[in-house]
Amino acid sequence: MPDLNETYPFAATPRLNFGVAYYPEHWPEETLPEDIRLMVEAGFSVVRLAEFAWSTMEASAGTFNFDWLDRAIGLLAERGILTVLGTPTAAPPAWLIQSYPDALAVDESGRRVQFGNRCHYCVNSPDFHTAAKRIVKAMAERYGETRMLLAGRSIMNTTGVYCDRCRDLFQQYLKEKYGSLDDVNEHWATRYWSETYSAWEQIPIPIGPHNPGLMLEFKHFVTDSYRKFQKMQLDILRSY
Repeated sequence: MPDLNETYPFAATPRLNFGVAYYPEHWPEETLPEDIRLMVEAGFSVVRLAEFAWSTMEASAGTFNFDWLDRAIGLLAERGILTVLGTPTAAPPAWLIQSYPDALAVDESGRRVQFGNRCHYCVNSPDFHTAAKRIVKAMAERYGETRMLLAGRSIMNTTGVYCDRCRDLFQQYLKEKYGSLDDVNEHWATRYWSETYSAWEQIPIPIGPHNPGLMLEFKHFVTDSYRKFQKMQLDILRSY
């Protein structure tokens, strides 16, 4: 088993990489050597690991197991294959949702989503943020110095949706952007269909077809929310 902090000369050689997403957590560990042999035979030089493996890395809050990932990274390195590690925040585990059910998102039809897919979180949930910081920090501490084995790191393979608490945040976002309700009403032409707002608290999160200005600004708000969430992860990773 190689030392994950050992220097491997292949990692320093500039090249065009050809790779694949790989999920060793899905398979019996004894299949790993044969999988890697086939990757070498196919000409792969890089794989992406772990971006959906939150429950395998953290089976309960604060209880981490990275041994399987160490072995995968090490065996890949022995065969000259680099790793891109992904943070697993697109797939919050069942124990997290059980503890914080209001971290589940609300879809574009206004229905709360269920656990069991991916991206079922609200990007603005404080409880989700706390758990995401913990797993990202644990990964960064573990692999922050394994530079010669890692081709890079990825964050947030897929984006999710929002929840009820986002309405207050959205209204605050609009206050900061427009400054006044008069500007909101003017830009969104709210006299049409008697949509004029007289208080920030009246502005909803759009469900289904709605005022085009409202729908566009909500998309901007979601984008801004994800930028902040991505920066939160990047700041942790870069510190290591």
